[in-house]
Amino acid sequence: MEDYLVTIEQFVLSLKESGLSLSATDYDLIQQWENRSVPVHVVCRGIETGFIEFERTNPRQPSRINLNYLKVFIEDEIERG
Repeated sequence: MEDYLVTIEQFVLSLKESGLSLSATDYDLIQQWENRSVPVHVVCRGIETGFIEFERTNPRQPSRINLNYLKVFIEDEIERG
């Protein structure tokens, strides 16, 4: 359980290149994906896709991104399997 959260947390923080932790809302979303048995690599692939899109449209604000914004990309990855 903790490995799932820590893996996703570290992945997001490495992409954001700022911050020491995520928001309570972000942790809740991670918990929901874990409860749904979504594989870590699927969540991370959605996060990475969302980051690429966000940086394309907001090149100067990568630190402002959060998992709530990325949720749609992650859900798309879940649907693709």
